[in-house]
Amino acid sequence: MAQATDALTVDDATGRRHRLVLQRWSRPDSDEDPGFTPAKEAAVLDRMDATSVPVPRVLAVDPDGAASGVPSLLTERLPGRPPSDAACGGRELLTVLGGTLAEINTVDGGLEAVVPPYWPFGTLGGVRWPPASIHPELWEGALAVAAEPPPTTQGRFLHRDFHPGNSLWQGGRLTGIVDWTSASWGPPAADLAHLRINLTLRVGPEAADLARDAFREAGGDLEGARHHDLRTVFDFFSHSDLAELAGTDLERVERYLRRVLDGPA
Repeated sequence: MAQATDALTVDDATGRRHRLVLQRWSRPDSDEDPGFTPAKEAAVLDRMDATSVPVPRVLAVDPDGAASGVPSLLTERLPGRPPSDAACGGRELLTVLGGTLAEINTVDGGLEAVVPPYWPFGTLGGVRWPPASIHPELWEGALAVAAEPPPTTQGRFLHRDFHPGNSLWQGGRLTGIVDWTSASWGPPAADLAHLRINLTLRVGPEAADLARDAFREAGGDLEGARHHDLRTVFDFFSHSDLAELAGTDLERVERYLRRVLDGPA
């Protein structure tokens, strides 16, 4: 929405081929996130490069556009591609995703001073549940929990947009986690909640539960999980998206809401 992203293949003077990704913040004044900058993403990627989480290596950054016209980030292009919907339902893939997110949340290295604090993507004012729903009481219960003050938890490093579409795989192996522009500092359960609602829509709530279990088994912090699971549903869908939610998507989301409301806090 705010970046132009291009894959580049460059042959240098020695004949060596480089596969790169160029991100240009082509609308740098259009995004309301003050931390949405190539400088922040470059700092995050440099710190992540020292971990076992596979991330693109930073080659160059133009934080203010002085050299390239707009703020820009140049990184290596990792092999692999995002998984299919069918693959997202597999226990092995979900185990890797859940464990990787738990590891990301443990990274520090001074990142709290680099990334902005977590805040919800959306607002709860004026929320109306889907007209196609025949379970308004389910949405009322979810909204009541989501509107409560969030539990006080220890802040950790968050990817903030962690979902299968931002992961790369090759031959069943995770080869990259990309798109760190929304990285922030806050409750790990909020990071997990974003993954869970994505999986719910793509595959179903059962996949979301498997990812949660893997996250927990890898040492992930589930403090406040019920609140963040439900709050993130309302953050994930704009008001207009909720109004159009129907069919299989609605059925999956409502099964997810019921599992969260009926499950442990």
